[in-house]
Amino acid sequence: MVPGVLIALGSLAVVELVVLLSVIAGGFADLGWVPGLGLGGQLWLLSLGVPLDVSVAPLEGAGPVAQTVTLAPLGLSLLTASMAFLAGARMARRAPSGAGLAGVVLTTAVVHAAVAALVAAVTASRAAAASPWSAVAFGGLIVLAFTAAGALVAGGTPAALVGARAVETARQAGQDMRWAGSYLWAVLRAAWVAMVAAVAVGALVLAFALTLGWQQVIAIQQQLGSDAAGDTVFAVLHVALLPNFLVWALSWASGAGFYLGEGSLVSPAGTNAETIPLLPILGALPPQDAPTVLAAAPVLVVLCGLLAGWWFVREGENHLGEWIAIRIPWRVVSAPVVVVVSGLVIGAATAVLAAALAGLASGSLGLGRLSLVGPQTWEMALAVGIEVAVGAAVGVAVAPWVEQGRTLAATGVNSAPPADVSPRVTEAPHEPAASTIETPALLEMGPTTGEEGRPDPTTADGGPEESRGGSTATAKGKSKVSRGARERDREAKRREDIARKQQERSLQADRKAQKRYAAAEKRRARRKAARDR
Repeated sequence: MVPGVLIALGSLAVVELVVLLSVIAGGFADLGWVPGLGLGGQLWLLSLGVPLDVSVAPLEGAGPVAQTVTLAPLGLSLLTASMAFLAGARMARRAPSGAGLAGVVLTTAVVHAAVAALVAAVTASRAAAASPWSAVAFGGLIVLAFTAAGALVAGGTPAALVGARAVETARQAGQDMRWAGSYLWAVLRAAWVAMVAAVAVGALVLAFALTLGWQQVIAIQQQLGSDAAGDTVFAVLHVALLPNFLVWALSWASGAGFYLGEGSLVSPAGTNAETIPLLPILGALPPQDAPTVLAAAPVLVVLCGLLAGWWFVREGENHLGEWIAIRIPWRVVSAPVVVVVSGLVIGAATAVLAAALAGLASGSLGLGRLSLVGPQTWEMALAVGIEVAVGAAVGVAVAPWVEQGRTLAATGVNSAPPADVSPRVTEAPHEPAASTIETPALLEMGPTTGEEGRPDPTTADGGPEESRGGSTATAKGKSKVSRGARERDREAKRREDIARKQQERSLQADRKAQKRYAAAEKRRARRKAARDR
């Protein structure tokens, strides 16, 4: 119960303190400290994702019009999420057993939801109000997700949440189920790598835009004519909305763009916005006739997919690709299929994450045309998913060659193609064919050779040299056998290697899980002994 109250009061106190300081400094005209407290509480609810119903009078003499504000300041949301994550990690380190931790996490989320509902009921007014039921749902969900994530990371194993018995039961599942689980987990982590890189691309685009449009940003700030207190309010507002701006920049880089109202689209193709809200940072928007070079911005997101594909290959958990390689014996066919399927799966997972990110960073300001602010969810998800899929396919195809080159360079082995070790028949002019097998092993370790690369009859293990006709027939027979069975031998060896690698990975995963579980149990035992003393 206590962690839920501390999370709620900690994040709420920060928001209230900032709003009250702005009110005292005169940043809000004709706003007392009591309404300021109500405004701070409603901003805190909005950061949790709770919709806020507001009543505005757009025209003089007209009655109030009900609107809904849903644009959450993700900077404040990250404050609550960070506190919940740290609380979950602390619970996992202090929990005596994993089975009891799930109940503590759930209790924390329920208490936080109750505090959010109480704040919604207390801060309701004629001008703005939030539904207590929405506060319960959204306030409990965000804390439940991030507290569980913190407990999982600090605990090291799922046993920190579901208990050791459930983990042991899952470990005893069939090998196919375990491979499927490890494959899906690797795909999700590859999608996470792509999204982290994509957000970094958004930060790069935003920094570049601010550098080019800094004069317009200063001009809008001067046009507002605010004093020091007003400038402070705008600075705090920009910090609270900074994660939103990063997602908007990512959506712009993907080609989907973002909206500043109904019909006002900002994309690499240009800015189609008749009126722009007087927010200083929006002065960094590209002009209506954007340069042609900006159309290449989606290439940056493709590079994020390439990074995810390379990471996925290095992780070595492409069990679906191994299954396809076993089912399709022809390498020429199976290799492209594995590349395409891997790219599509990683792209689809990334599209889901992009859709969630776009949904969090967009919403409505409830004022006329500003009912849509931010990226359109499905547009951004589709654009990012396709671009990451293309890049991931390229990464999966190129990564083995890159890793092989790095391995050869690290070991100091010559990266030139190896010599042909397959037998071949060479014919001297005007003479019957004679077989010669040239391999590095024979050149280094084999018997001494005579002229034209043929074994010396005095030193060869096979005794005296056979007749030319018999040698020719033997060479032809060996060549026919090697050509006919070579592909089957390679395929059998490849399948054996795949099966061996899968078994090694399974054993390695079991050993790692057992070590993590044993370490977690030792930590709990030491903490329990320390508490008993």
